[in-house]
Amino acid sequence: MSDDTSLAASERKAVRDAFVRTLPTALAIAPVAMLCGVLAAQHGWENLEVLLFSALGFSGSGQLALLPLAGQDIGVLSMLLMAVSINSRYIPVAFSTANRLPSNAVLRASGAHMLGDEAYAVERERDCAAVVVTIRSTIYGVWIFSNVVGALLFSLIPQELFDRGVNLGFPASLVLLALSLGQIKIRLPRICASWQRRTFEIAICVAVAIVLLLFLGKVWFWLPSIAFSTWRIKGASA
Repeated sequence: MSDDTSLAASERKAVRDAFVRTLPTALAIAPVAMLCGVLAAQHGWENLEVLLFSALGFSGSGQLALLPLAGQDIGVLSMLLMAVSINSRYIPVAFSTANRLPSNAVLRASGAHMLGDEAYAVERERDCAAVVVTIRSTIYGVWIFSNVVGALLFSLIPQELFDRGVNLGFPASLVLLALSLGQIKIRLPRICASWQRRTFEIAICVAVAIVLLLFLGKVWFWLPSIAFSTWRIKGASA
């Protein structure tokens, strides 16, 4: 067997392993994606609009934040500003992972667009470009598909639930909260400080988040809150 053939076989195996490694994470976010589709359909979005929205605005937190705005006749410019603000957190992540992407311009741009929190968590520093594209495209594909499925399932939900004021976004909020708590649990041991200092830093972050919530509202508070929390925790890790 030639070196080229052996290299190609090794890359195919790495891609298959990457798909198997990524699939559980992709399936775990499917319920949130379906809720995005259901909420979009509830606001009168067509299936094609849901497809384009999830494909072009690939961001779980961004979609969940923008959907309520779309139902309140918020201007396109305001929604665009919100989307850019929410997704701006990916800029440093994109730069730090740029060396993993393919050299082809189209594949490179596509891979950068498909970058998300879940893909960043699954990827490893030594992963080759083919593996990175596999990881990101798997999560991206499941997300879009689940969004559309959620929109299609909207018609099966009894209208009585909406008449009773049931908040379908509440389960998504719980999922996001659980994911956030999981991230905190992973990152806290990395803080090089005593437990007293850790408790103090968490209390400060919570207090600032509450103040920002009161002054900025439930839509705009979280981005500066995350920035502040990241700064405090990074300082404690030094």
